[in-house]
Amino acid sequence: AERAQLARRVEERTADLIAANAELARASRLKDEFLANMSHELRTPLNTILGRAEILREQIYGPMTDQQQHAVSSIDESGRHLLALINDILDLSKIEAGKLDLQIGMVDVPALCQASVRMVAQAALAKRINLSTTFDMAIDHVQADERRLKQILVNLLSNAVKFTPQGGRVNLEVRCDRDRQQIDLSVSDTGIGIAEADIPRLFQPFVQIDAGLSRQHEGTGLGLSLVLRLTEAQGGSVGVTSALGVGSRFSVTLPWVRTPAPDASATDADGLGPIINRVLVIDDSQVATEQLTRYLSGLGCTVVTHSQADGSLERAAELRPDLIILDVLLPDQTGWSVLRQVKADPRTAAIPVLIVSVVDEPDLARQLGADAHMVKPISRADLIQTLQQLRRVRPILPASITNPTPTSLPARHRILLAEDNEDNISLLIDFLPLQGYELLVARDGSEAISMARATRPAAILMDIQMPVMDGIEATRRIRADAELHNTPVIALTALAMPGDRDRCLEAGVDAYLVKPISLRDLPAQIEEVIQMRGGH
Repeated sequence: AERAQLARRVEERTADLIAANAELARASRLKDEFLANMSHELRTPLNTILGRAEILREQIYGPMTDQQQHAVSSIDESGRHLLALINDILDLSKIEAGKLDLQIGMVDVPALCQASVRMVAQAALAKRINLSTTFDMAIDHVQADERRLKQILVNLLSNAVKFTPQGGRVNLEVRCDRDRQQIDLSVSDTGIGIAEADIPRLFQPFVQIDAGLSRQHEGTGLGLSLVLRLTEAQGGSVGVTSALGVGSRFSVTLPWVRTPAPDASATDADGLGPIINRVLVIDDSQVATEQLTRYLSGLGCTVVTHSQADGSLERAAELRPDLIILDVLLPDQTGWSVLRQVKADPRTAAIPVLIVSVVDEPDLARQLGADAHMVKPISRADLIQTLQQLRRVRPILPASITNPTPTSLPARHRILLAEDNEDNISLLIDFLPLQGYELLVARDGSEAISMARATRPAAILMDIQMPVMDGIEATRRIRADAELHNTPVIALTALAMPGDRDRCLEAGVDAYLVKPISLRDLPAQIEEVIQMRGGH
């Protein structure tokens, strides 16, 4: 009897555990469904908001006053801030659910760091913060998820700029430990600092050390939690040292084994030949001159540096370089003054001048005679692209496919939009015809198939969530149709949860774009899928 009673208890406990597990699975499924629906419902109106702001910013409807441009910029900035918050929440949910999909590959560390710094450069300039980078020359590439590593660095840099007062300093430093086979990416600042007792709470999601500061700086408490989770997912760790009133240093440590960089030197150097032999760099920043020297030397150039405005004209006249790279913020006088002198002197007037500075005034640079303008921090790829555009430099890299202009688009480029949201329809009706496309609209998947058979579009922009027939089923039927199977299909969707992209690609879409989409990039993406399908 005792044994039977024990067996009954075991059965009851087992049944309870099975029921509890089923309830947990159901709760997890409901959470995933809620997040998927939330993502869709938030991204759909954001697509319209950001798309309209982009059209207005490009002044497609006509010129705007300065006040109107400021208002549009504010709309765009606020919309992108909201989008970043949505992405952070979804990323954290993916990590907690164990559904984060990492794309590990070779990452160009210097280029990635410069791109990350560039994303916070304007915010730093507005606060007169000295934003700098320091690199270990031995580091070139690392095995990591490039998008996630950039997300980590931008989070840390944004926080540093956000909590550093006017006139402070923020530095991104990259070092390697050969013995431990580790790479260390550190962001240090001269900001407000953090009390030692508060440091353990920094990496908890939605926890803010000071709610008042959070309101002042638009914090959510998600950024550092994501930094920690994304770093750990790549086999790394995060450390922090800080002192109140002095500043903070956040370090991300990742596994690193030195690997040879992809051999791009031959491609990059080809084409400079005798056109650019000698470059004069006028800049007082040691970090900037070292970076430019490294980039230009890799292109086969001889680099001469000069650290101040005084004497720079005579140096240029004596050296007769093929190119002058000039900073604006020099210790004794501005680079604008140097530029005026160079262009006024017959010995140097014909020498091309490239402005490379944190001062973002390309119009003034052109008015004073500069041939090109770049905003620091720059990357090697940015420099090469700018050199390509200079009149005296022939192409350095193989010619790439150029984006189509409205006048160059052939009449055959009829685009079919399958979309049920009227705001999104109106947005693309306003935009795509201005880019030279003829636009047809279907409001569900079934109608899209019928219209595609009747009109034979060059490409289909397919929303995924539609009534009657959704975009995935419509794409499957298009791929199974003898007449339509080769028609390019681009998914335009607010679905951004794990597995959504794979489901769309398995159905047969050629490209997957998550709303809100970039209108500026859309024509190039349309042309790319058309060419992939053989110029349908």
